[in-house]
Amino acid sequence: MSTGSSLIAFKQALRVALVSRQTLTGVQVTYEYPVASITGEDVWLGNAESTNRIPVMRAGTKKVDEDYTLTVIVQVLMTQSEGQEAADLRAVALLREVQQCLAENPQITPEIQWAQVSGWTHSTGPFEGGSSSRGSRFEIRVNVRARLFP
Repeated sequence: MSTGSSLIAFKQALRVALVSRQTLTGVQVTYEYPVASITGEDVWLGNAESTNRIPVMRAGTKKVDEDYTLTVIVQVLMTQSEGQEAADLRAVALLREVQQCLAENPQITPEIQWAQVSGWTHSTGPFEGGSSSRGSRFEIRVNVRARLFP
């Protein structure tokens, strides 16, 4: 059986692709939760869950189809005077950039057959890491299909 995962290479490539988008200039895009500081407009890569299949069963090392869902978090923090609606509007603009990035390049690394946004969860309110009284967060589910070769 083939071993390993395309997850790390996918996360690295997705981060690079998001950082290079002109419309995300000024947005902090990180591989993990930005422990050092939340800037007010942040995108980070979260947890993933996988299932694997062997498409053809025969003796020896096998190709593996890897399916996983990666959570990409988009968060905007604003002050009380800026308001919740402003935070929501900016967060949905960042969501749109993640969607567009994957739509333009669904095969972001050679082993990826496709990657697409399959849904999201939206939360509002003050969030950990920020002193803001208004926040908007999308936890975006990105489904990925990869084929791992021996």
